[in-house]
Amino acid sequence: MRFFRALLWEFVQNLLLVAGFIGALWFWQQSKYMLAVACVVVSSVAGALIIRITESKIVEGHREPVRVTLVNIAVMTVLMFASVAYLSAGWSSWKTDLLVGGLAGIALGVAQDLTAKKSIGLGHCIALACSGPAALIGIRVLVAALSILVNTLIITAVVTLIIALVDYGPLMSAEQDKVGS
Repeated sequence: MRFFRALLWEFVQNLLLVAGFIGALWFWQQSKYMLAVACVVVSSVAGALIIRITESKIVEGHREPVRVTLVNIAVMTVLMFASVAYLSAGWSSWKTDLLVGGLAGIALGVAQDLTAKKSIGLGHCIALACSGPAALIGIRVLVAALSILVNTLIITAVVTLIIALVDYGPLMSAEQDKVGS
């Protein structure tokens, strides 16, 4: 049950970030640059605040430090702007999505780890490194085929599942061990 609670709250944390990113990309491609900037900034700030508020629902007793929230805002904003520019570039492809998405995930994980007083862990960096390429490839493939809402829900679900399995998979194993005893 703890794993599914983590999955739910992780989805809530990711939803606004993914929506803001997809919205920013859409506005950018329509040459509505100020709206793209607004999507990035609002979703980065609101997403980081949602993470701060809900993280204790995933990891009992954990409260996201203010400095991690501030770093999340800054790094997520920079990464979203860079990713919008990247996806808009003619040279980008699903192959480069693997590298760029992985590096973006690692950058966020390392920034969070360096800012927190205690190590967030290698598993979290791996989770973000795996979810980054999935998000970029998913957006590249689905953005033209589906509505922004459907695209947002699918990408959020995929990213959330990857992060939850890598980050919180041990919770699922622990729950199964309790049931088997």
